[in-house]
Amino acid sequence: MNDYMEKQKLERVRQLLQNEKAEEARELFSEIVPENSVEFWLVKGLIEQKFQNWGEALNAFQNVLSLDAQNNEAENSIKLIHSIINFWNPELFNP
Repeated sequence: MNDYMEKQKLERVRQLLQNEKAEEARELFSEIVPENSVEFWLVKGLIEQKFQNWGEALNAFQNVLSLDAQNNEAENSIKLIHSIINFWNPELFNP
């Protein structure tokens, strides 16, 4: 499958997530050939975040920052996840 088709799938997954069709988005994402790109890791992070897989989401967003240290979407998503984790588990960071 060519890069153009993979990029189209990634864009479609984003649209599905925005339209609250997370299951459909996750299913389509599973068909995408993994690649080490900002867009791939961003979409993976968004899917994991949607399903509250916080560790996987954080890892994906960290991969984005390793490729693009100034990526605002990844930075903001990491901050959001940390806020959620701190709210749910304040003792996790204050043993």
